[in-house]
Amino acid sequence: MHEILDHLPVGARVLDLGSHEGSFSLEYYSNLATVRLDLARPAGAPGPFVQADAATLPFGPRTFDAVILNHILEHVVRLKPALQEVGRVVKKDGAVFVAVPDATTVSDRIYRRMYRNSGGHVNYFDSVSKLGDMLSWYFGLPHVATRQLQCSYNFLNRRNLQHPRLRGEVRFPGVPETLLAGLVGALRFLDRRYQTRFTAYGWALYFGTLREPVDPTVRINICIRCGQAHASEWLEELGVPQKKWNVLWWYRCPGCGAPNLYSR
Repeated sequence: MHEILDHLPVGARVLDLGSHEGSFSLEYYSNLATVRLDLARPAGAPGPFVQADAATLPFGPRTFDAVILNHILEHVVRLKPALQEVGRVVKKDGAVFVAVPDATTVSDRIYRRMYRNSGGHVNYFDSVSKLGDMLSWYFGLPHVATRQLQCSYNFLNRRNLQHPRLRGEVRFPGVPETLLAGLVGALRFLDRRYQTRFTAYGWALYFGTLREPVDPTVRINICIRCGQAHASEWLEELGVPQKKWNVLWWYRCPGCGAPNLYSR
């Protein structure tokens, strides 16, 4: 979503919709007037926060220069009214970022089977072209770019399932972090060697006015703990990849410090 946020003018209004604790760093984008909105206010949510339903946004028409919909549309019960509301509050020369899972992937199917309530997924998207056309119509903005997203199965990481609420929602307690790193590394190898889609996740779609081209390169170094995607060239610039047992390359995530197998 940086392709949008990095080029907004100082004081531009951004709606982080369905944000929970936030889709991006308020500290990094302190020059923007960001409002976060969700059905429930998370404890210690930083910055301006509005508790409301996405289907009835409490804002006037053409309020926001950009709207961020980061992994939220699959959870929205009243999807069409929510999309209409986004189209109402975004400016005609504004931009919208959308990230959603591909319901046909192995990773999303495992996610939905792991959680007793399908992980809260109530909308399943299986065609990026149909999705792009539908969202463009509701937003009143052209669909200008798409990126393929990968996953690290971090929802299986046992360290991420320690909260009592999560333990009651999942069907099994997860996979030890070191074992998960090895499993994900093996799946990446299969994807590269045999063109399988074991680590495919979904799509990021861009609508409206973009002042930076979207890099279509698929980023496969996704952290098994925090889920951050890192470009391999950037990791190499930092000097974090290291060789282990003279066979495997690995790195510690610059964001959370989790050990990951490294892939170019």
